[in-house]
Amino acid sequence: MTPKELVQQIEHLMGRQPQGYMIRLMNDGLLDIGAKKKEYTVSATTDLEQYKRWYLLDEQMIDITKVEILDTNSRYVMIPKLSDSHKLLREDTDITDNSLTSS
Repeated sequence: MTPKELVQQIEHLMGRQPQGYMIRLMNDGLLDIGAKKKEYTVSATTDLEQYKRWYLLDEQMIDITKVEILDTNSRYVMIPKLSDSHKLLREDTDITDNSLTSS
């Protein structure tokens, strides 16, 4: 929805309104959307596949905060490489011959 369409809908419902009021309404809406977007989190699960190292991520995903794997004792364990976000797979490749995931 464009700002013009928003103004038209408000004027249709409430009649002609002052420009300052309309701008305040739009700014309040934008602030509300921004606050929800910052705080909105979703948990997701996927099944691991044998010899698969890389998994596709959802296009709507913005940030990954934690990755855990359910072990055989029914406990969630954080992946060691991901526990330090500064070392997040910087030089991690499948180039070595002894890699289980090499083609």
